[in-house]
Amino acid sequence: MTTEALTPWQAHKKYGERATCETGIEEAKSQMGLGKIRTDQFLANAALFHCAVLAYNTVRWMAQLSGNKTLCQWEPETLRTYLIRVAGKLLTGNNQLRVRTPADPLYPQEWDDWVKLELPA
Repeated sequence: MTTEALTPWQAHKKYGERATCETGIEEAKSQMGLGKIRTDQFLANAALFHCAVLAYNTVRWMAQLSGNKTLCQWEPETLRTYLIRVAGKLLTGNNQLRVRTPADPLYPQEWDDWVKLELPA
């Protein structure tokens, strides 16, 4: 219900903009920790809030940059489950830390599209 003088189609489009925004807010609250900020200090809460928003935007931005439509549709929790929380072995040597990951990931195309973002062009 609205007090604005809109046609039914205009009202539908206006609500669609809000629904898109609410999806992002819900994902940030439930999947990126925005709903779990529990300190007694306003500035600490503000810093944690900004970190969570930055993390959410970074994950979304990387999915967009990958060009993979599946990655763009996945929620942040799905991205973490299938791409970030991967079994691996920490390798040391030559004053470097490297992580060896499985040769056959669960979603190979999505994995390749995600990993190629870190490689220099």
